[in-house]
Amino acid sequence: MTDDAPKFILDRELFPLCKALRMLGFDALSRGDMALETAIERAIEERRIWVRRDMDMPSLQYGVRYFMVHSDDEADQLRELQSQYSIAGRAEPFSRCLKCNLTLVEVEREAVVGRVPEKILASFEQ
Repeated sequence: MTDDAPKFILDRELFPLCKALRMLGFDALSRGDMALETAIERAIEERRIWVRRDMDMPSLQYGVRYFMVHSDDEADQLRELQSQYSIAGRAEPFSRCLKCNLTLVEVEREAVVGRVPEKILASFEQ
């Protein structure tokens, strides 16, 4: 992912969009159970764009950048983000873990023996 690619933090009700952004390779955090203060700090420190469904956000007074999606449809929400941030040209599909958001790295099969299920291990060389 390029250094100028936008990083996001999304409200919990937008978790499907968060996973879609991760699938496209974007650094996307879900607020989940994160305390509001912690989320605000991370958004500011990590220069994240807070993606929301509504304008009712006390953190706006702290200078958090935000984007409000209007659609309920995940594909339409992606189009809204594309329109604002030109994300299509910056996508690196399947380069992040959909669950934890970490960047995926290629490793040799032997390096993960005992750390992944045998059935998975048998299916891959790296």
